Amino acid sequence: MARTPEEWGALLGSTLAKMQASDPRFMLPAMSPDCSRIITETIAVIVAEARLQGRDDALVGLQGPIVARSRLHA
Repeated sequence: MARTPEEWGALLGSTLAKMQASDPRFMLPAMSPDCSRIITETIAVIVAEARLQGRDDALVGLQGPIVARSRLHA
């Protein structure tokens, strides 16, 4: 099951908070290269997961009419 937007937000926030706790200079300046990289990589994973979920949903949607038609012809 795919993560919800809230779960992704919590994961990203938790990761950034842990990184800042380990190195107080992490967020200085406001968008350090590490911060930007983490956000970019997280968004890439979110997009990939959303695409997979969308593909799965589309396949399930396509299978519905096929199953219904096979029942009609049985």
